[in-house]
Amino acid sequence: MLDFMQDWPPGLTVLLIVVIAVVPAALGLWLVRRLCPPADLRRGHDVVGFTFNVVGVIYAVLLGFALSNIWGQYSQADEATQMEGVRLHTLYRSSFSLPAPNQMLLRAALTAYARTVVDDEWPLLRRRHDSKLAQAALTQLWKDYYAVEPVSEAQKLWLAESITTLNEMARLRGLRLLAAEQSVSWVMWLLLVIGGVMTCAFMCAFGVERYRAHLMMTAAVAGLILLILYVIYALDNPFWGEPHIKPEAFLRFLQTHPTPE
Repeated sequence: MLDFMQDWPPGLTVLLIVVIAVVPAALGLWLVRRLCPPADLRRGHDVVGFTFNVVGVIYAVLLGFALSNIWGQYSQADEATQMEGVRLHTLYRSSFSLPAPNQMLLRAALTAYARTVVDDEWPLLRRRHDSKLAQAALTQLWKDYYAVEPVSEAQKLWLAESITTLNEMARLRGLRLLAAEQSVSWVMWLLLVIGGVMTCAFMCAFGVERYRAHLMMTAAVAGLILLILYVIYALDNPFWGEPHIKPEAFLRFLQTHPTPE
């Protein structure tokens, strides 16, 4: 939905939202006041006010639920990404306790995986896709660990711990990919859009005497609703928009270990 907006600058997107909010609000308000003068609208203030309160509360709850839910998913994706980077550091350090013939190979595979995630997979996450190159690098990492033959009890313990950490890193990568693929259902978007239109429509039904003041209030409500919807849309893909998750955990790993030591 609206994937073409992913390449737009945030400032341009916000400006477009403001225009989309003001123009329909102005046209709708002009049409309502042309058909029904403010004096006529004021006669139904009791009913309109009560209905507006009910609709507003229901829509506020719906908006709050959607925003809270999507923010929770964003936070989980961010945490999974950071923890995946931590697992990379742990595996790198643990490799020094494994047999010498395997150490350089394992550290090279860890560095290759991190670099592939940054260079190839991260741009694809913006489009809700994973990277076959990153998956291949992870598969190669598994093969390199399977090829380790410990010769002492200490190395056996370190290998078992490393395999456990590698399992956890693969699980965290799965959570990261799942967060990129998940999106708000069209049913929820339909409710959010219809609720926003109804709320703005009720704003036009009040018999405010001064047209300019009435227009400013209606446009403000429409603009606020659209901005919140945009935030929900931006957070719906945690690897695009503002804010978005950056590969900082992997970049820190590559800065600390640019080449296998």
